[in-house]
Formats: sequence, C-alpha cells, structure tokens
Amino acid sequence: MKREIGIWLNSTKAILVDLNNGNQSVKTIESDIESRTRFPGEGKDFSRLGSMQVNPSKKQTNRKKHQLHHYFEEIIHNLEDASNIFIFGPSQTKNLFEKELKKHHNFHNKLIAIENSDKLTQKQLIAKVKDHFEHMKS
Repeated sequence: MKREIGIWLNSTKAILVDLNNGNQSVKTIESDIESRTRFPGEGKDFSRLGSMQVNPSKKQTNRKKHQLHHYFEEIIHNLEDASNIFIFGPSQTKNLFEKELKKHHNFHNKLIAIENSDKLTQKQLIAKVKDHFEHMKS
C-alpha cells in the first residue's frame, strides 16, 4: 500500500498525519520562525546607529526567509518515501511550502494536493486526511 501523508501547516507548526498500510501516526513539527514584535511607541521604520539611520527590515526579512527554509526542510525530511501528499492550512505558508517542495526533484512525480482549512482538532485532522485520500481512490 502507498504511504499517504497529510500536512496541516501554518507559520508556527506543522502537523503530519501519516497513513501507511492501514496504520496512522501523527507528528508535530514546531517552527522557529520569529514573528515581528512591535514595541510601544515604535513608529519609525529605521533605527539609529551612531549618526546613520539603518533600516532593519531587510535583515529581518532575510532572517525570516532562512528560518522558513529550515522549517520546510525539516518537514520535507519526513516526506521522503511518501507517494501522495495532501497540504492544507489557513495561511499562505502552505503555498510557499508547495513551491519549496517542487524544487526537490524527489517530489516531481508525487501527487500533491492543496486545500484551504481552518484550525482543526487532531481527530478532525486525521478524519480530513483519510477522507481526502478515500475520495482520491474512488
């Protein structure tokens, strides 16, 4: 039987539901992506460094991009022998993950599906993944 994996993800965590030969397992991968924190009274997009004004947003954007790449690589490491992949979640992170997944030649011939979804309980996640793969077979 094929190994089918459903992934619910946003920028803070990914929940992998693995269906393999009638067995199911659930794994959570936490993200290390920093969120932008605003401090009270902060109004300028730059900060002072001596007499120079420095815009830290480019540095923060690059750091977030590297953290996102590391997060995706950790998820991809768990998908190595999956035959079908179902990606769903509430944010744009799922679309970014799909783009990253397509960069890996291992996943070019795998069936990948994407769907919008709200936050779900673990039982709802498992049921949604099972339902998705059942509908694919019929």
